[in-house]
Order: sequence, then structure tokens, then C-alpha cells
Amino acid sequence: MKHFQERFEIPIGNVLMPRFSEHITNDPNEACIFLLGIDTTDRDIRSQNYVKNVNEYIESLDPAYWNNGRNHLIFNFYHGTFPDYDDHNLNFDSGEAMIARASSSENNFFKGFDVSLPLFHENHPYEIDSQKMLVNDRTQVYRKYLVSFKGKRYVYGIGSGTRNLVHHLHNGEDIVMVTTCKHNNDWQAYQDDRCQKDNNEYDQWDYEDLLANSTFCLVPRGRRLGSFRFLETLRSGCIPVVISDSWILPFTETIDWHSAAIVVAERDALSIPELLMSTSRGRVRELRDSARDVYDGYLRSIQVISNHVLSIISKRIDDHFEQIEKSS
Repeated sequence: MKHFQERFEIPIGNVLMPRFSEHITNDPNEACIFLLGIDTTDRDIRSQNYVKNVNEYIESLDPAYWNNGRNHLIFNFYHGTFPDYDDHNLNFDSGEAMIARASSSENNFFKGFDVSLPLFHENHPYEIDSQKMLVNDRTQVYRKYLVSFKGKRYVYGIGSGTRNLVHHLHNGEDIVMVTTCKHNNDWQAYQDDRCQKDNNEYDQWDYEDLLANSTFCLVPRGRRLGSFRFLETLRSGCIPVVISDSWILPFTETIDWHSAAIVVAERDALSIPELLMSTSRGRVRELRDSARDVYDGYLRSIQVISNHVLSIISKRIDDHFEQIEKSS
């Protein structure tokens, strides 16, 4: 399946689809889908990567190609801004375009049309043959720690509720839950009586060591529903325990996350240790093996992720025409 990238004399958002990809055609008449030549990956108005006046750029497109966004695919990783990070707000009119985005919510996701993406860090492997999962020992079931989490607590605003709970689970032995209040430049104005103790405990634990030595790793929501920690957890061979209500997990159209992750409602966060301790040895092995296969097959590099986006859309097209043939 080919796509055509409409170009402007502004930075091209080629994070997911390099300009020299085998999927790109310079002839719009050969294309199945169109990509805007506008960087729409970061739509947080406070970000230095935010591109202004996107509507003006779209209006300058050839109407025959834009066609109110039909057959267009728009990539988006960060949407909305402080304080509520509205997951509907891209700050431009996307028309009838498909949205491939990270942190997709049940409230804004059109099943069978949009695509849910993982949020990946800038150091996520790029090449399709990049290093796979860090841990590949399929004989190991349980690790040193039952479950762990190390991250920002957020002393105010959206995302703070669940992260404020997890410290109650910490025992410093088989359950490690450490958070820091240090986020943004104004955190000290909002710090509470727990912050100093939390910050000190946080500094005593190494994040990579926890990932490599935990059977389960918490993936609570941050300011947005998705988290860098999701891919980092999978890559380390740790089984993700997702605590993010209404989050559409990546590539739900093709990945059965029930076999590769545990999803817990935010209100049930304090029951996680009991849930994990009651998980059978066979179930743990199944989860880890499936998580490893999912990461290797769909998420291990940016090229793999981008190719899978196109394969999902291609299959939709094939299924559509197959259905037409059956009904004719």
C-alpha cells in the first residue's frame, strides 16, 4: 500500500514514516492514503515543537486531495495542554481524517477507523532490525521483585490520584513503589509532608534494575493516558500492569492484550498485590511469553510500529472490498 505525503516548506513530521520509505510514492494518483506534510505529532500548545496555523496550511492544499481529510492519516502523540490535557483537542480541524495517536481515549477513539499507537521515547530503536527485548530467558518465571514502579508522583493536577495511592503498596522488599515530587519548576510550592521522604526513597532505587528484576511493572496513567513506561516495561521482559481508565491500548485491533498485560481499574489500585500474588505460575509464564512476542512483533522499533499502522489500514481496505464482492 502506497501513500503520498503532501509537502510544505516547514519541518516535516517524519518521526514515523521516513521520506524515503518504500511505502511512499511521489504520484498522488498511485496513493491509497495521504499524509500531511505538517508536523502534527505534538499538539501541546506549551511545547516548543507545537506547529501553529495548521488550519492555514491545510486550507492551502489542493482541495481535490485534502477533500475534508478523506483518505488522510494524521499522526499525533501529545494532545491538549495543562491543566486538563483535553484528549479531543488537536487545535486544528482534522475533518474526516483517520487519527493515529498515542494515549487514545475511549471518548475520542473511532473503532475500526482510528489507530491507537504506543507512546515511545526519542531513544526508542529506529531500525527494523534493532535490538529486541532485553531479556529473552524463557525459563525464568518469577524475578526478585513481585511488582515495582518508579516515577513522578504529581502533587497536583490530573494524573496525581492514582500515583498518590501506590506508595501504600511499598514494602521495600518484594513490592517497590517509589515516587518523586520533583516535577515541573513549581513542585516545591505544592509539596506535602510526604515529599521529602518520598524523594529520598526514590533516589535509592535504580529504574533499569527494577525493570530487569520485576515480574510485574505498574504502568499508571500520567498527565495523559499513555506512558513511556509501557514500552520500557515490555522491552525489559516485565509484565505490564496498566492502571489507566479508558485508555485504548496500542494496536488493539490486532493485539490481544488480555494475553500480554493485566489491566486494573484505577479505583482498584490498592488490590494489585493480592491480584498478582494469586496469579498462577502458568498464567505468569503465558503473560510474559505473550508480552515478549507482542513487543518483538509489533513494537520493537519505530519502523516496525509504522509498518504495522500501514498493515492495519491495508487490511481494512482488503476487508472492505472483500465484503463488497461477497454482497454483489
